[in-house]
Amino acid sequence: MPYTDAPGFRMYYEEHGSGFPLLLINGLGSDHLEWIYQMPAFPSHHRVLVFDNRGTGKTDVPPGPYTTARMADDAAALLEALGIPRAHVLGVSLGGMIAQEVALRHPDRMGCLVLGCTGPGGGLSVRPSPEAMAAFALATGRDPEAELRRMLPFLYSDAYIRERPEEIERFIRRRLDHPTSPEGYQAQLVAAVTHDASSRLGEIRARTLVITGDADRLVNWENSLRIAGRIPGAALVVLPGAPHRLFAETAAAFNREVLSFLQNGDVLKTSPV
Repeated sequence: MPYTDAPGFRMYYEEHGSGFPLLLINGLGSDHLEWIYQMPAFPSHHRVLVFDNRGTGKTDVPPGPYTTARMADDAAALLEALGIPRAHVLGVSLGGMIAQEVALRHPDRMGCLVLGCTGPGGGLSVRPSPEAMAAFALATGRDPEAELRRMLPFLYSDAYIRERPEEIERFIRRRLDHPTSPEGYQAQLVAAVTHDASSRLGEIRARTLVITGDADRLVNWENSLRIAGRIPGAALVVLPGAPHRLFAETAAAFNREVLSFLQNGDVLKTSPV
């Protein structure tokens, strides 16, 4: 099992493929297994690094509070431990917030930056609806399956839930088989809620792609428009009909856009906004 103590606690990671390094940063309460839809595509082009953030998966659960800045330092410590001077960084949701902080706090480590279905924090953010906040903030771990099922409408489209029940059940089973402790989940939730890079986005110098779906019921796609408007030269892609977990439900389109951007500096679809 590949572990490192570089961040000051035991962190699990994996490496796949070869090429210029690409670091993938997970969202709230998820572990490295969430990237299963990217694994068929990305390692053919990059040395892909996946890991479990503090508080999740096979990584330790150090005491809180957690912040996106601290979690960005964890990611940078992993790169340092592996002797990787620079890497592309892709983060989704909470992982996108962490990725913003990697770009701001460790600019010399950055190749390209990809921010998926995420927000800037602070006054620039469009906050989730009260219903979405309740579904995620009130998850206590007492009934993990029921809590996951309450989250589903904010993660996937209604059509996908209805037409692809087998994929939904795989998602539920994966999360139940690899649970996040309540302590780790709540500490990560605090990091997400307190994230604020809104006034510093203009300092990001990495070539950046911001990608989202216009059917995201958890992190309103207006957040991505605002992020892209603040980061100099950022490219923006809005996938029509894509939900919060666009990297899973619309994985083929998501993967094409990310790889095209990383390899050629191009995007295949551009927002009409």
